[in-house]
Amino acid sequence: MWFAERAKELKDLAIKEYAFKENYFQYVDIVMARLKPGLSEKERTTLARSLFFDSVLQYIKKHPEAVRKDVADYFRGMKRKYRLALLTTNEQHTLNLMLPLLGVEDLFDIVESSFAEEKDDKKLVFDRFLEKYGKPIVYIGRDKKETYEYCKKKGMAVIFTNFEEADEIPGVESVHTLEELKEELERLYA
Repeated sequence: MWFAERAKELKDLAIKEYAFKENYFQYVDIVMARLKPGLSEKERTTLARSLFFDSVLQYIKKHPEAVRKDVADYFRGMKRKYRLALLTTNEQHTLNLMLPLLGVEDLFDIVESSFAEEKDDKKLVFDRFLEKYGKPIVYIGRDKKETYEYCKKKGMAVIFTNFEEADEIPGVESVHTLEELKEELERLYA
């Protein structure tokens, strides 16, 4: 949605294709430089993130089915034995709006998020989390290959999910259903 909205603003439909690029954030920089040439890079990054998160919130409002209640309920059940953490490149003020909208505001015991001026860099979030809390038992997520490699380098167990059946990440095995996720967790911690 973000690129589609900026394509309309700049009257350049080719911008919509950037959403499908592997390293899309470099295209965010290019688009923002065209959109707001008078701003510094830091100011453009902050504005781009704000616009992006507004788009995410609008998407969630239009598509309430985006939240998998069965997955959320499964993790609520896990809270009896484990503390759950959310590591995200979203900003805290966005999460304050997003989590209640998704009905999962009670799900996480720990939240480590990005700062407004940071680019889409999960490594920064992980580094802060590891410094504060140490290594998690397992990281479960749907991210980029760089996140997977980072987790492996740090010796973390990692399970990538692909419930949406998006393009697979080359060289990274994903689980595709809640049942597969349960099986993988059981395999790791039986």
